[in-house]
Amino acid sequence: MSAILLFINSLSAQDMHYSQQFSNPLYLNPAFAGIRECPNIGISYRNQWPNFSGGFSLASIYYDQHINAIHGGLGAMVLADVQGGGVYVNIKAGVTYSYRFKVGQKTYIRLAASAAYVNRRADWRNLTFADQFDPQLGIVRQTEESMVNTLHNKHFADFAAGALFYGENFYVGASVDHIGRPNEAFVGVQRMPIKVSIQAGGVIYFTKTYNRKRSEDEMSLSPNILFTMQDKTEELSYGLYFTYRPIVIGAWLRHSFNNIDAVVGMIGFTHNFIQIAYSYDATVSRLKGGGGAHEVSLLFKLPCKSAQKRGRITSVPCPSF
Repeated sequence: MSAILLFINSLSAQDMHYSQQFSNPLYLNPAFAGIRECPNIGISYRNQWPNFSGGFSLASIYYDQHINAIHGGLGAMVLADVQGGGVYVNIKAGVTYSYRFKVGQKTYIRLAASAAYVNRRADWRNLTFADQFDPQLGIVRQTEESMVNTLHNKHFADFAAGALFYGENFYVGASVDHIGRPNEAFVGVQRMPIKVSIQAGGVIYFTKTYNRKRSEDEMSLSPNILFTMQDKTEELSYGLYFTYRPIVIGAWLRHSFNNIDAVVGMIGFTHNFIQIAYSYDATVSRLKGGGGAHEVSLLFKLPCKSAQKRGRITSVPCPSF
């Protein structure tokens, strides 16, 4: 039992991550709110280590849009993180505002802040405790653990901030999550470690044309790099997206400074205002038996309202997968 608790506690100290980082822009950096001309609704689901009993899943939905009247973007996101087959559940709901201002002829800065409500729940009733094991007959005893019928609930506020500097063909961003380090412990005090993330990338166009509706028919290459640091964990991810619309193919490598974690492959498809993508994490660390991770994302690109004139903003040239 103690090993299970230590495992869950160690995971709760680190944020879960997506491989399709840019399909979840508000989770990556609040400054990505409103980075495109029209509103977006995105849905993502990640199933990690499916071969392990009671694995890990992460699901989220977000909405964001740029609004000229407030010189920036608004966003909202709901995220659910389920671990241990429902033993540990983390639900987070937040809102984001980003402010954009021009610093050059075609360069901009976005500064953003987000606030979220977090509910964490731990239900020990589905666990098997050490004192239930009989070496000859198997699991035959009732546990004497006092927490077996306990449902723990934790509620707290969480805050984040971010910044983006970008032009037509590049971007550089940074974000800080868990500002104020809220207490996430069910019993006693355990401060959530601050997470710092740095993102950079751009796009190289081989062909780029616009029709009358300004929808792109492009062939391009987009290199990107992400660095995340939280508590004593550091993670570096870098990869490429090749776009030949309507198809996008991506490949990433994710590792710490001491260990290679996974190779990620992705394929996506865009049709009109709908975008869908699938990715798979091929684990190359010692957790090869876990089955890697499967991830699916769906994006709905909503039409702009008549008052929101198209072409008034420069979109951040980051991937949308």
